Amino acid sequence: MRLLPKFVLVTIAIFLTANALTWNQAARTHPNEVVSSAVAPPSAETLFKQKCSKCHGADGSGDTSMGRIFNAPDFTDGGWWAKHSNSAELVSVITKGKKNMPAFGKKLTKAQIASLAAYVQRFKH
Repeated sequence: MRLLPKFVLVTIAIFLTANALTWNQAARTHPNEVVSSAVAPPSAETLFKQKCSKCHGADGSGDTSMGRIFNAPDFTDGGWWAKHSNSAELVSVITKGKKNMPAFGKKLTKAQIASLAAYVQRFKH
């Protein structure tokens, strides 16, 4: 066997051994720690900030540059709520979109959409 292939095999073996020892040591150091790939779902407030506040504003007023461009509704306006008090309508608009608002039905779960609709209702006065 040539020297280079032997060197490569020895290097790989050393790397794998060191990796296995490190993994084993980590398991002994933190025995009760559970490694999970599951991440807690974001709160409704976090979802609103991530998905909605660019147009609707953090305060729900719609007074943002994007909100003015796309004519976002003012969720703090009692007159708006008098015409749009149905929570099912909010869920539908979030799911399917409306005019300039994008649909989130394929981006968010039904539970996330329902939590967003409930969060938006907090802006009522």
